[in-house]
Amino acid sequence: MSAYSPTPHSITEPLLTYDDTLQFLDGLDVSAMKLGLDRVRQLLDTLGNPQDALPTVHIAGTNGKGSVTAMLGSILKFASYSVGTFTSPHLIHVRERIAINGNPILPDDFVLEANAIKAHLEALDWPREDWPTYFEYLNVMAYQYFKRKGVDLLVVETGLGGRLDSTNVVKHPNLTVITGIGMDHMQHLGDTLAKIAREKAGILKPGTPLVLGCNIPEEARTAILERVAEVNVPMVQAHADGLKIGPASQAKTGLMIQNQATLQTYRLSLLGPYQKANLAVVLASVHQLRLQGYEIDEEAIRDGLAHTYWPVRFQYFDAQRLVLDGSHNPDGFATLEESLRLYFSETPKLWLISLRNNRDPQALIDTIAQLGRPLGVVVTQAFPQRLYHEPETLAALARQAFGPELPLVITETPTDGLAELQGLQQDYADEEPLGIITGSLYTAGEILHCLERGHASR
Repeated sequence: MSAYSPTPHSITEPLLTYDDTLQFLDGLDVSAMKLGLDRVRQLLDTLGNPQDALPTVHIAGTNGKGSVTAMLGSILKFASYSVGTFTSPHLIHVRERIAINGNPILPDDFVLEANAIKAHLEALDWPREDWPTYFEYLNVMAYQYFKRKGVDLLVVETGLGGRLDSTNVVKHPNLTVITGIGMDHMQHLGDTLAKIAREKAGILKPGTPLVLGCNIPEEARTAILERVAEVNVPMVQAHADGLKIGPASQAKTGLMIQNQATLQTYRLSLLGPYQKANLAVVLASVHQLRLQGYEIDEEAIRDGLAHTYWPVRFQYFDAQRLVLDGSHNPDGFATLEESLRLYFSETPKLWLISLRNNRDPQALIDTIAQLGRPLGVVVTQAFPQRLYHEPETLAALARQAFGPELPLVITETPTDGLAELQGLQQDYADEEPLGIITGSLYTAGEILHCLERGHASR
């Protein structure tokens, strides 16, 4: 166990085990989305407001916020800072969401933090119906853990939206970032780009600089600028025009990007060409942190970008001829299409797809069609299955788009889906097809785990 004491109140009952802790957290309802800050603010206030004890970069955006968080955190690590990151969702285990310098919280620390908050709530006789949701609980755990570990800086990614997201409790962040705006989570954030942008811009704080991402649709940009004026925020616009992707990127080992203004060349460990826009946001954020006194030299930037680890964002496995991509909304599918055209334009393709039932399945099918008729499609669901489109629904759309003769397989689990996909690759071995897994971060995470364990094909 860790040497530090994690408890604001003494824990008198035996600690839950790691497995019991996971079960307890799952009991808070993983899918619950109770937007609003009052519940979390009240709890954090009883804990001494750990979220306000550390410098923070707060990042929102429909897509790109995870990549920006990963790149910025890696750069700060190579600049010799201790950096806490809070991200979501996780891919393989929940501890990934709470990390220091890229290392997930250890199981023992995870158990202690979860038990400490549970004991605290029970000591306060907190009404059970007002307990935090799954996401909120992890968020509070993260603030407590980072404060006790004394990290130098936090990089915090919003979970959903911004204004009412539980991460929006930091009173005076050092920097806010909005990476991009697209149509997603409309049932919670609104049905227009302007409404969604206003929710994201809810993270703005008076006097805290905002770095605004590239390629923001005009309707969304107008809404954000209105909020900038209301809050009186100094805004910095990130620009990707001066960044050029080099031909060496075609080697599929990472993007080579040159800043044509400074002639600095960066090798990103990430492959997707859309990362150029995210890099522009990161470089603008680094500049703002330098202005605040953070010492971040060019070597730290280069090393941080080269060693950024952010899996299942157009992640290519050469030996298996697989692309693992967690895209799950129209903007994400557009960037997936862009990446496939850059690296695999003429390559025959097989697809393994799944999609949550709050997302438009036709957008996914249309993306597949834009890239040419597939050799075959495998359809599956991740857990919990009730949150996903029935495989038969996606299968029917695929048959409608590509005809009844399309080789199509329905499986119960992502693991089974991977086996079937690899089997189809063997069936079409002469054509050397590329297997593409997309539609769900959780499906991608489960398959990543299979690949890391050396999962065999059917």
